[in-house]
Amino acid sequence: MSPLRIIILVILFYIAYRLIRGKLPSTLTGRKPRTRATPEMPVSDTLEEDPVCKKLVPSRQAVQYEWQGRTIYFCSQECCNTFRSTQGEHQ
Repeated sequence: MSPLRIIILVILFYIAYRLIRGKLPSTLTGRKPRTRATPEMPVSDTLEEDPVCKKLVPSRQAVQYEWQGRTIYFCSQECCNTFRSTQGEHQ
């Protein structure tokens, strides 16, 4: 058997091994199944739009300001101060 034929056979066996291993159930291979986000999974955080600069900010990291009975989220204290000063002029 020539060295080229041996190399080709090794490559074919490797490809066959990878194909078979990919098709086996995860219980046989010992791998954990991958989990994907589903509608039943709770959302850990939401994005809120800053009304001043229009940036999207995670609500947990945002500067929060109570105004007229609702919470408004800002990307920074500077945007919050800008909003408060402009809303003070309109009241």
